[in-house]
Amino acid sequence: MNYQLNLGAWSSVFAVPGVIVDKHIKLAGAAQLKVILWMLRHAGEPFSVSDIAAALSMHEADVRDSMQYWVQTGVIVIREDAILPAPIAQEELSDPSSVQETSVTAAAVQKEEKMAAVPPKRALSRPEKPDLRYLNDRMSQDQSIAFLMQSADEIFGRITSINDKATLLLIHEYDGLPVEVLIMLLQYAFSVGKGNMRYIEKMAISWAEEEITTLEAAEKKIKRLTGGRNAAVRVQRIIGAEEHSPTEKEMAMADQWINQWHFSDEMIRAAYEVCVDAKGKYIPKYTGSILENWFHSGIREPSQIRQQTASKKAAKAKVGYEATYDISEYESTSILDEEL
Repeated sequence: MNYQLNLGAWSSVFAVPGVIVDKHIKLAGAAQLKVILWMLRHAGEPFSVSDIAAALSMHEADVRDSMQYWVQTGVIVIREDAILPAPIAQEELSDPSSVQETSVTAAAVQKEEKMAAVPPKRALSRPEKPDLRYLNDRMSQDQSIAFLMQSADEIFGRITSINDKATLLLIHEYDGLPVEVLIMLLQYAFSVGKGNMRYIEKMAISWAEEEITTLEAAEKKIKRLTGGRNAAVRVQRIIGAEEHSPTEKEMAMADQWINQWHFSDEMIRAAYEVCVDAKGKYIPKYTGSILENWFHSGIREPSQIRQQTASKKAAKAKVGYEATYDISEYESTSILDEEL
């Protein structure tokens, strides 16, 4: 009689370095953990990024970002002929100061060497982004930092790169935006299609300068931004402009015309037509000057515009001048310093 153990799922097992559970299970994202588990399962076999992407139904760019995390922590190495898991000694990985950072290219190595930890006090010039070691330490020490990085991945629906995470940490520690405020900023940026980190960093610096450091202040800011963006889209529709993502200046002007001065669609269209008649094209600055003049003159209805025009013609007729629309008056005032 022959005997056989029914091992079930245990008939096919593979080793997982303890450091992945002990240290990185809290720091790594879901995609990063999927990638390293697949690589460990296929240890000793040559495979490529496309192989991993196909097996996990992931985009190749996300696979590369995930692999970069494990490369920089020293868990895997990349060879010219293959990509192989190469866990290093447990005692080496248990000490963050002993982790040898590795990069795929020489250029990446040079970049890592130039990175420095964020200084405790704000300097005159913006510091370099924090390096991976400092980033990992902060995520391990402060659960709110780990939550910020996880939230960023969830908001954008992808694994944010190490560089993006370093930018977020710099914004938090150097510019002073609290985690909850920064998450609100990320949500707003993504909602308006501005998910690139350069835009987010620029906006975050602006928020810091405005001292938007509470949820209440952030909510008010987002409400103003949303109002300005909606107003700008409304102006595009009124003047028949091609629909596009409005600039900050366009949003500021539209917010003033609609939300502060409370001009109707008819009045904005009238100002637009006056501008085009006088200049041959739409000039936002010039149109804004017309609306500003009407605002201070108490003109709120198209009928009042006609009355004002008739009065000017009558006044000029008395002194023998040809009756014309006196657009020069609108050139003397402006709500903006630059023409869009």
